[in-house]
Amino acid sequence: MYALLALLALGLLLAVHELGHLVAARLLGLRVPRFSLGFGPPLLSFRLFGTEYIIAAIPLGASATIHGMNPHAMGREADAKSYSAQRPWRRVLVTLAGSLANYLLALGILFALYTSGTHVVVPLTVGTVVPGSEAARAQLLPGDRILSVDGQPTKNWSDFVAIIARSPGQERTLVVAREAQTRVVQVRPRADERGTGRIGVSQQYVFREHTGLEALAQALLHTRRVAIEGVNLLLRTVRGPDPLEEPASSVAVMRQSSDAASSGWDSFLRVLVTISVALALVHLLPIPGLDGGRLVFLAIESARGKPVSPRLETLIHTIGFLAITGAILAVAVAEIRRALPSSQTPPPVPEVLTPPAPAPDAGQAARREPAEDGGLLEPPAPVPPAPDAGTAAGPGPIPDGGPLPVDGGAANAG
Repeated sequence: MYALLALLALGLLLAVHELGHLVAARLLGLRVPRFSLGFGPPLLSFRLFGTEYIIAAIPLGASATIHGMNPHAMGREADAKSYSAQRPWRRVLVTLAGSLANYLLALGILFALYTSGTHVVVPLTVGTVVPGSEAARAQLLPGDRILSVDGQPTKNWSDFVAIIARSPGQERTLVVAREAQTRVVQVRPRADERGTGRIGVSQQYVFREHTGLEALAQALLHTRRVAIEGVNLLLRTVRGPDPLEEPASSVAVMRQSSDAASSGWDSFLRVLVTISVALALVHLLPIPGLDGGRLVFLAIESARGKPVSPRLETLIHTIGFLAITGAILAVAVAEIRRALPSSQTPPPVPEVLTPPAPAPDAGQAARREPAEDGGLLEPPAPVPPAPDAGTAAGPGPIPDGGPLPVDGGAANAG
């Protein structure tokens, strides 16, 4: 059920992207013969303002057919409603409109979440301490604010998490603020089953509502942070995968979206925000077959004073599209094979179940930078595992897309 909901939501985000192209083209006076919502056999069709709208059997994405946009069918130069007859800046607007639509959708979702009230993080403040953990041994308490690690000031919770994750078995000196006093504590992160350092704490959350202007400002900052993290993820992908990170693929996205849907609407919508912004960024990559590839050809046309040969552009876009499709399928197949049990592996010997993986805490990379004023919704991210060391981590929610508490998290703990 939740997997189906996640699949439909992903299709909706793709449809919003194509709808952005449609709206921009119509506003600029271009002819759009057809807009299809979904793929496969048509179930319903109707005409409106010169465009045939089709609802197809498979509701995964959409397709906007803009007259003259395909290089192999550019239309007549004298046709004022053809994409190919427009000046370059007008074609740039139509090309960018898809990503803009995804961004505005993410902004609208965040605005609604902030105005209706949601759980927000308290920067660098401990929300829960897992009993028996390294943090409990060091006598850290909920409400403690992390000031520095090994003499270096911590800018945000993400930095703190990253330092702990990289140092299993190494002693770290923390300076924390508690009731207007500072304390110095020593912690030695414990390695989990993946070798990631953990000390058994999670960040503090409180429930808060925002006014309209506050919600808009926070939503803008939130999408900015998500976009920056998306760019950083692309750069990390180019440099090589991080062994501590789950590989990004369509299968992983669907699993994370499904898990978020099962955790509640708040978590699910935050994951959709991340995916929507990611779609906006990916489509702007300068790769043939994507909107960014079209922008490259428009830039070449502006520099040369004449367009690239339509046949050559069509060939390049086709190759790029096939390469992208092949890469997506290869990654998806590889992940599915990893998820399936190997036929050559003997059945495991029954044993006592081990506790589930810890929740995001100071030992798991939380890559979203929290707000400096404590007023920002924790940026959406893939839904993390269960609380640290298999122990219930109190009422605090799982950061970045996990289940949210109903009593304000750990705001009143300690």
